[in-house]
Amino acid sequence: MDLAGKVALVTGANRGVGAGCAAKLAARGAKVGVHYFSDRARADEVAAGIGERGGAALAVQADVSDAASVGRMVAECAEAFGPIDILVNGARQLGVKKPFLDLDWADYETQIDTILKGAFNCCQAVLGPMMERKVGRIINISTTVLGEPDWRWHTYGAAKGALHLMTRNLAAEMGPYAITVNEVSPGFVPTDRGTPHGEAYRAAFLAATPMGRFGTPEEIADTVAFLASDDARFITGANIAVCGGKVMY
Repeated sequence: MDLAGKVALVTGANRGVGAGCAAKLAARGAKVGVHYFSDRARADEVAAGIGERGGAALAVQADVSDAASVGRMVAECAEAFGPIDILVNGARQLGVKKPFLDLDWADYETQIDTILKGAFNCCQAVLGPMMERKVGRIINISTTVLGEPDWRWHTYGAAKGALHLMTRNLAAEMGPYAITVNEVSPGFVPTDRGTPHGEAYRAAFLAATPMGRFGTPEEIADTVAFLASDDARFITGANIAVCGGKVMY
């Protein structure tokens, strides 16, 4: 799964799963744009860590919900490393957890703007050059929430559900250009970002997970790196759950 000579952009890469994906892609040889929205220090730390391990990375800022901001970020990556070959859409926000009648439409908009519109803007910014060169990998970070209906996921699940359909439709459209578009759906992955889940939720989650443990950012990143490689050149439109069997598609 050698990615030498490839250029990757990972959104939401200043921490957690995104940081793990950036580090893994760099370890496989890709030059990586480490996207952040507001926490420059954390993104610089991720990029510096990649550099210390012999890789190449650059912290790049953007508001993914703003097309002009995304365009600037993509141009910055391309100027530093060359055209983007691999896009990982991982930018997200923690959603509010309220019963439906307590929600405002603004609660949905926050999730849609970051998760769905963010992926839309990033895909539009990189796909033109990918289509011209007939090379490209797009990997959208989804969620096993799609297989676990629960009132806690009204807003987050709705945005990820829309991203799921966008992934499939885009995979069908991009197939003739040898561009693959896939999803990776993590289960519950504890990170330094913290979690709103209480101990009772965590215990129930583990009890319902065949492998009996939580995942790690590195395990999600391993699957992302596989989909980014030539080993996955004939896989497109797939949604791979990386969750120890908690959800099985």
